[in-house]
Amino acid sequence: MNHEWVYPEIGGLIRQRRKRQKLTQEKLAPLVGLSRTSLANIESGRQKLLVHQIYAFAAALDMKPEDLLPRAVRPVVVQKDMKFSQQLSPSQRAQLAQLLGDDTTTPTEGETGAKQTKR
Repeated sequence: MNHEWVYPEIGGLIRQRRKRQKLTQEKLAPLVGLSRTSLANIESGRQKLLVHQIYAFAAALDMKPEDLLPRAVRPVVVQKDMKFSQQLSPSQRAQLAQLLGDDTTTPTEGETGAKQTKR
């Protein structure tokens, strides 16, 4: 499995946060122990990060290390008593539950008007 896509994602998250904090690459790089060139390469996804560098970036950018991980690789925590808005249709609630990994809120036949089949 190719995981090369993750580095541009992390770099983009770093760039967004750096800009939001009005930091230049020249100011952020020494805070994380890198050269400006290395920081530019990380932000563009051309250079890989080590785990300890994720922690350094998180500290320098005042965020949690897990906030630098792209959503596609973050574990989703679903609470069994999660309630969805009543403005959502039963099928929309079921789709959200499925997306979040909680199949306990799958609608019944009467809620959607369609027969649910087991996979």
